[in-house]
Amino acid sequence: MAVATLKSLHAYLRLLENPSELKRKMPDYSNPRTIKEGLSEMSKLVGLDNAAFKDPQNIATVIGPQRFIMIRGEPSVTAHIARLFDSSKVLVTVLIDPRHFEKATVAQSGANLGSTRAQSNADPESALESLKPLLAGNLTLTCRLFRALFEHMLGFASPSSAQQGSGTLVNELTGSKEHGRSFLATAMFILGAEIDRENLISFMMEQGLFGMQLFEQLLQNRDYCDAYYTFRRLERAFVASPAEEEKQLRNRIDKFNAQFGGKPCDEKMFEGDDQDKARVDAHLAAVDLLEAMALTPLGMCLNNSIAAASSNAVRSMKIMARHFERFADGEETKEQANKEIADHLLAFARQFSADNKAASPP
Repeated sequence: MAVATLKSLHAYLRLLENPSELKRKMPDYSNPRTIKEGLSEMSKLVGLDNAAFKDPQNIATVIGPQRFIMIRGEPSVTAHIARLFDSSKVLVTVLIDPRHFEKATVAQSGANLGSTRAQSNADPESALESLKPLLAGNLTLTCRLFRALFEHMLGFASPSSAQQGSGTLVNELTGSKEHGRSFLATAMFILGAEIDRENLISFMMEQGLFGMQLFEQLLQNRDYCDAYYTFRRLERAFVASPAEEEKQLRNRIDKFNAQFGGKPCDEKMFEGDDQDKARVDAHLAAVDLLEAMALTPLGMCLNNSIAAASSNAVRSMKIMARHFERFADGEETKEQANKEIADHLLAFARQFSADNKAASPP
């Protein structure tokens, strides 16, 4: 079994930048699976107990607590989430085990495999054949990888492709150089931290997987309103008392800061004393967005910002919540709100990825 290094992991993940090869490894067709069935398949793929994904907390880790409900012990999602989940599952399955759906004939597979091995023999490091050894039995790492790619698809999927089969959506996103590189950088950030955390960012810089161009690809032209605010708006009909909403939001922010070594924040979460539903939903969506960004290379910037001051996460949340709320109130179009949020995150990435903010990966 090959020992995983940053170099061998990067060589393996470059499959994400090869649309034709990735398409060849995709299934000819994919019968839509329910969330329950899809989670069961994922658990088998990485050697997890099937009961792991019956736990609502683990399901929440995979797709977000605001995107499903439990009814009689079974997860229930909208048709849109079901399609995006299935698309993400197909991509993650191919990424974990490229031969899982094996489309090529035995002869073709042998020829391609021989070619791959010949190339890898020229390299002093052995090539990885799959991600199974790295993910085997690791629920947390598997959930992080799946969630990161799921969030990316949710933010970038076009309405037309999202209505079609999983293969169409995956091919649309992975067929783009920018999306392929974003997928690669995010997977490298998550998995590389398990292999060599200390040298990860330097290695990613050498490969062009960390920096302003990568941040532009990750953050711009993304639909933040539909991917985050809309789900919170539709999550419930009524909100709790102002004091209870303030308490719950503070607990979420403190928990978020804690994962980066930050301290509890004593700032007031909501501006003003009258929290209407749109304002509460907007703030919750902003924290959802911060949590999603923490799974990407932007997580390094969040780590640096919170190391500088725990209040930075609150400041960023409030800025983005303001645009979500303005969108909800009809004061900004969806396009305007999306651009303003992207611009804020890009400026945030620029400020907290600079050398004077250097730190180790979270």
